[in-house]
Amino acid sequence: MDTPSVFDFTDYRHYLRAYYQFQKQKTPAFSYRYFALRAKINSSGFYKNVMDGKRSLGRGLIVRFSEAMKLRKKEADYFENMVCFNDAKTVDEKRIFFERMMALRKVDAYLVQGSQFEFYSKWYYSAIRELIGIIRFKDDFASLGRLLDPPIRPDQAEKAIKVLEELKFIAPDAKGVYRQTQNHITTGPEVESLNVANYQIACMDLAKEAIDRHEPEVRDMSTLTLSLSQEAFAAFKDELISFRKNLLALERRFPKPDRVYQLNTHFFPLSKLSAKGKS
Repeated sequence: MDTPSVFDFTDYRHYLRAYYQFQKQKTPAFSYRYFALRAKINSSGFYKNVMDGKRSLGRGLIVRFSEAMKLRKKEADYFENMVCFNDAKTVDEKRIFFERMMALRKVDAYLVQGSQFEFYSKWYYSAIRELIGIIRFKDDFASLGRLLDPPIRPDQAEKAIKVLEELKFIAPDAKGVYRQTQNHITTGPEVESLNVANYQIACMDLAKEAIDRHEPEVRDMSTLTLSLSQEAFAAFKDELISFRKNLLALERRFPKPDRVYQLNTHFFPLSKLSAKGKS
């Protein structure tokens, strides 16, 4: 079993679990009590409670844990930012700590994770990926950018191609024409949730602009406000999942696309739970 590297993790609890398992295998006498003594913590069960998600680490305890695990300066900085990233409450806070983590990582890891983070931050990356499946594109970035609505600059289109190629979403064939691949992004759930949140925010901003940018006959915007029980809410979510799957199946019935579309569905509470009876 290799020594776990803190840079291979984006969830500090997973790292603590891997660290404990490694130390236990290396030294059978290693225990939660032993670590507590080394970290100068009164509770022998604190490490396990943190690892299991029952407790969190404050700034002072982050330093004690880093010292007890004998992390070097760069590793300790990464560990601290990883704790802050996992415990952050807002998307903006998570983004700040995630970017700091990526800056501390090794170059190859930064390339992949940084590209994933970049991909989800701009609406037009996924749009260009879809365009590649429709048009014949080699290196005319100005024309590629003008095909989008709203259009983007040539340098933005070029950056999009670079990011998509780094993620192996597209690849040039023998003639230099870019083709779609079947590759998919895979990350841990904590990074995935941040990436998806970034993408959803970008798409919601795009949807707001579409109201003024497009005539009603080429768009469909609707809203619905209703009262639901928790049971009904769960049923609605299941129906939305089924709806999206049906749309994907319907897409395959029309094999010659000529335009890229964006479909957003937003379903969220407008009141606190159990509002009934409160005044």
